Amino acid sequence: MEEEKRNLMLFFLLSLLILVGYPYFFGPKPEFPTVAIEDINKPVSISNVVVKEEENVKVEDIEIKGKRITGHISSRGARFNNIKLVDYKENLEGEEKVSLFGEEPSDKYYAETTWESLDNVTRLPNANTCWKTSGLSISEDNSVILSWDNGAGLLFEKKLSIDDNYLLIVEDRIRNYGDHPVQVRSLARVHKQLEAAHESMAFYEGPICYMDNKCEEVKYDDVSKKKIIEQRGYVEWFGLTEKYWLVAFVQNKSNVTDMLYRCDNNDTYSIEGRGEVLTIAPQTSVTKISQLYLGAKEIKTLDMYEQKLGIRHFDLAIDFGYFYLLTKPLLYALAYVRDLVGNMGLGILLLTLLLKLLLFPLANKSYRSMNKMRVIQPKIAALQKQFADDKVKLGQAVSELYRKENVNPVGGCLPMLLQWPILIALYKVLYISIEIRQAPFFGWIHDLSQADPLSIFNLFGLIPINLPGFLQIGIWPIIMGVTMAIQQKMGPAPADPAQEKMMFALPIIFTFMFAQLPSGLVIYWTFSNILAIIQQYILMRYDRT
Repeated sequence: MEEEKRNLMLFFLLSLLILVGYPYFFGPKPEFPTVAIEDINKPVSISNVVVKEEENVKVEDIEIKGKRITGHISSRGARFNNIKLVDYKENLEGEEKVSLFGEEPSDKYYAETTWESLDNVTRLPNANTCWKTSGLSISEDNSVILSWDNGAGLLFEKKLSIDDNYLLIVEDRIRNYGDHPVQVRSLARVHKQLEAAHESMAFYEGPICYMDNKCEEVKYDDVSKKKIIEQRGYVEWFGLTEKYWLVAFVQNKSNVTDMLYRCDNNDTYSIEGRGEVLTIAPQTSVTKISQLYLGAKEIKTLDMYEQKLGIRHFDLAIDFGYFYLLTKPLLYALAYVRDLVGNMGLGILLLTLLLKLLLFPLANKSYRSMNKMRVIQPKIAALQKQFADDKVKLGQAVSELYRKENVNPVGGCLPMLLQWPILIALYKVLYISIEIRQAPFFGWIHDLSQADPLSIFNLFGLIPINLPGFLQIGIWPIIMGVTMAIQQKMGPAPADPAQEKMMFALPIIFTFMFAQLPSGLVIYWTFSNILAIIQQYILMRYDRT
């Protein structure tokens, strides 16, 4: 009997741990050229006339007009730090679009491509360089070329273009019209200054890199402690990832890249990819093509670029967790049913129903085992009274009862545990997928990625007072807690009073906990509980007959 108690306690503690502290902290492909050495006498996109830098070069504002991204690039520095996403709003109430790098262009968060010299003498473009521009608008049908002459034999060109999605293509070229060879290496950087670096338990945010056939997640805390982390290998993509957004460079995996992760004392982080050293002989040029992803972490879009650009596992920019083989199909399934019914909330209900049907046999075994335990509960209680002073005989008597009644005390737990990977994967999908962001349901739920906005403690909005987060207990979390309590009542009652108290407290604890989670998760869990109650009720009536 003691072993049974211990197993039951372990099961509920494990369940609570999974829900509360799940460790989220947790054919030939086409190639595209990245470096080319050319003869300077070949035709190029800019006139061969050498452009000398002038002190009074006008700073121009180059507009980006894409189908899915808009913004501006300043000809001073040519950094990418003003990009907005056409399809996403900052909040439901306004019309302001999501600003990928922040509300205002600044040096706190940006991406850039540039060059690095090994001699520390060669004059290179920097954040204050004023580039001359061939135009003031970038679109799918129109590219812009920036140029700058260092006055010492090197002409730098930067051709900017975009596709019809989230990709900005940067073609950097150096033309050596001088008399001496020059050694340089390309550099692509994503730089971000945080008010305070933080780690989320539910999903990963921070530097990310796909190198040597595996995804590297270098946490902000690790970079902050070491100040600089260096890696070297075959890099396919790298950048900074957030819950919904991604800024990442995509490059040719056949080239070795030096990766540097930096942090200074001002909580400023950068992830840099450095190419191999190139020697530019007189009257030749080199070109580096960089492809910069600036957009939302949409699974279909990431997979499309993975195929189009011939890179691998671009989808890992989404934090699928440990159950990748389950989470990704569920994410596709959720997007499919959402498109099928036209409402994400209804899509969650439909997907929950489909999963319940898929897991029906396992759930049946679990509920039947629990029903048998419920039936023999009075007999167990009688044995506990009979052998109250002899634990050995009590254990033997209970084991004999289990054998006689053909009951497995852990028979209800094992099928439930087998369902956990699927349930956890769906939980993960509903928490991190951008498809659920600002998606409405019905009634007062206007954003399934946010917690239920109502609270029982201000009479669901009738009393105009602001409540602290822990008192924000909405209608859906309350319904979820009630359904959880009903499920407990339908199962076998714990023999131990301490266990019974813990069981009684679990629905209350889960109600407060789920009240702070996205309402889409709460709706999924509530509907899952309701389906489980119906299934268990039918089985109880069937088994009685």
